[in-house]
Amino acid sequence: MHAELIGYARQVLGSAQVVADRSWRHGAAGVLEVRDGNGTVWFVKGHGDPERYRRELTAYQRWVSGLGGCAPRLRAYDDERLALVLSVVPGEPGTAYVTDPEVQREAGVLLRRLHETEALPPWTDLVDCKLDELDRLSVRAHGLLEPRELDFVRAELRNLSGVPAPPRVPCHLDYSPRNWLVARDARHRPEGRVQVIDFEWTAPEVWVNDLNRLYFGPWRDRPDLADAFLAGYGRTLDDADRAVLHACGALTAVFIVVWAHGRGDPGFAQAWRQNLHRLMDGWR
Repeated sequence: MHAELIGYARQVLGSAQVVADRSWRHGAAGVLEVRDGNGTVWFVKGHGDPERYRRELTAYQRWVSGLGGCAPRLRAYDDERLALVLSVVPGEPGTAYVTDPEVQREAGVLLRRLHETEALPPWTDLVDCKLDELDRLSVRAHGLLEPRELDFVRAELRNLSGVPAPPRVPCHLDYSPRNWLVARDARHRPEGRVQVIDFEWTAPEVWVNDLNRLYFGPWRDRPDLADAFLAGYGRTLDDADRAVLHACGALTAVFIVVWAHGRGDPGFAQAWRQNLHRLMDGWR
């Protein structure tokens, strides 16, 4: 894949020298950092999954521009290669700043901006869609999860039938510090310290489902971080939000167990299975 990516980069940029390989270890996509003949640095990303390519391309074409200078911009794309050429945004990995309330607040501000880029119809068949997703995942989860675990998720989703149809918004769906870049010093960045990357899971969803990586992760033991984020977002969680978040979080746990098993990442699978067990034990 890398030889094809560098060839495509040179086709788009005129010349391109590889600076570093930035690919994730799970191998779902190849990412090269390259420098063009003018010294400008770009990322060239090649997807292995057409659906994730389509999602990311759609995000850049419809929604990412709403984040202004706080996200990469799309320079070029190729549907046959499933490749994107993206600008670089500055910053260090957000995982080093996960407990910084100000970073959480800024991340909340940016997520609200993303969610407001397009108004979409209410999700009147939310429960049916989520149950269909669970049915598809259950086939692949055979041998990975117990029937009682899947039965719990199904019951939680069915309980959402009493929740009013929530609106959908453009959601990142992997919104966590690993997909934030944080500048050490914001004096020369009027937009703020936080930038957002990796839009390959982006799709219309219920707004609260963009919180599950945080809610079941760093917020679990640090409610002050949740408060800071939601203050930036400009909204608090009501009972209906929590019901959707818990039920869909349980479904996310099933998805991640299946996905991580396929990618050879048992630690990630186990962490989310533990989140599922917390919900089964009544954690709220």
